Amino acid sequence: MKILILNLLIFLSTVTPVLAYDCPEAYFCTKKGATLMYERRTPSSGKLWWRQTMHIHDVTQRPDGALDIAFSTHFQSEQVKSPVEEPVPAWATVFTTGDVQIDVAATAATAVKQIFKSLKFRSEGGLSTLEAMITPGDSLQEIHAIVSWRAFRYTIDFTERRVLRHETISVPAGTFRCIVVRERKLERRPFYKNDRITLTWYALGYGLVRHDTFFPDGQLESSEQLISVSV
Repeated sequence: MKILILNLLIFLSTVTPVLAYDCPEAYFCTKKGATLMYERRTPSSGKLWWRQTMHIHDVTQRPDGALDIAFSTHFQSEQVKSPVEEPVPAWATVFTTGDVQIDVAATAATAVKQIFKSLKFRSEGGLSTLEAMITPGDSLQEIHAIVSWRAFRYTIDFTERRVLRHETISVPAGTFRCIVVRERKLERRPFYKNDRITLTWYALGYGLVRHDTFFPDGQLESSEQLISVSV
């Protein structure tokens, strides 16, 4: 569950739509039927941890021009069988400004419900917004998500969120001009705590291109990269 929930929430990827409104590019895929594939590997050995497939199922335009997007994320692990075998459904909104908003708590609750189907989990908070016009030096709003059932409480916090720089990088899917975002990700549930620092590269028109995870001491834990994009 840790692998799935911690990582399905951060993938904001973009393909420019052709619609009645002239929507700016956003850090999310807005093309119905698009598929983005990622691989996460151990930096020291290059061993594959898992493959992730993100698929855009439907894009609906509101009267004001904003887009409601239904998508799913599916993890396939080479090492450990995922507790969630089916793709996890999720939803996003792309506003006419190009800003993207995802309910992190609701998405996490959807994943947990697939594991414990008979339990009624609740979600609180967790709205994540990634602005289209972010620039180096900008600070991003913190994210505090809660998933609960009776005495069980699972929290996900993204803090110290800051835009570091522009950078051009090459990954298997190609070469991209990116904005780099640093944040601290803290996950808590009974008898478990996971504290990591992450760097994420986003490219307009494609979204997430690379995502590196570090231990608190600065040691690189893993690196995930965009392998391919198909429409």
